[in-house]
Amino acid sequence: MTINPLNSFKDVQQFINGVLSQNNEQGGLTFSPHKAFWSTLTYDQFVNGNVPGVTDPRTGNPMPVLVKGNSAQSNLILALQGSGPVFGQNGAIRQMPANGPPYFSVDQIASIAAWIDRGCPQ
Repeated sequence: MTINPLNSFKDVQQFINGVLSQNNEQGGLTFSPHKAFWSTLTYDQFVNGNVPGVTDPRTGNPMPVLVKGNSAQSNLILALQGSGPVFGQNGAIRQMPANGPPYFSVDQIASIAAWIDRGCPQ
């Protein structure tokens, strides 16, 4: 397993954009309701706020981007994995990125998860 050390929000932004560029998936963002939200939100909005333009299809409530210190409960990670009650083949929202495959690899997701589990250093 190769985890890329992500030490700041800027590292996370660059990492997500890099994976999408590598996979030729940047163009699909124009069709998603949230666009490239990790690039447009401030640090505080990203770690404490909701995914823009997306609500939980079960409740209609806004969906938090993440839970600081808990990647397993973070919507960003669940969306990248295509898992949980909302995301993936059996969920109401497709796995992220919506124009995949390819999707983020296990190691790439683990890199972002490690940053979240460390409390999202700024």
